[in-house]
Amino acid sequence: MATIEEKVEFGLDGIDENRKVAIPLRDALYAYKVLGELITFFHQPDNYRTLDEVNAFFGNKNTGALHVLWEAYYRRLRDVWPSDVRQAFDDGKLDWNPFLDK
Repeated sequence: MATIEEKVEFGLDGIDENRKVAIPLRDALYAYKVLGELITFFHQPDNYRTLDEVNAFFGNKNTGALHVLWEAYYRRLRDVWPSDVRQAFDDGKLDWNPFLDK
């Protein structure tokens, strides 16, 4: 089974490390803050002592962590990529394929 690192790094070898994209500062900060909240969640497990507290943190598409992840991934960051990168996403060249593990 692939590690989280392998899944996240999948397909990145083909991307020039000097290439840049433009993103509205507000959207970049939003995504950064989402990641920060997830780091806090995983780094400070004592902040969420019960399953109800964990479930409240994760929430759903309309509230909680899943909501802000959805917002960052599908709204704030989805359309900032150059057309060839968007095509690579659409073609599955940047998304880990679980069937590769078998």
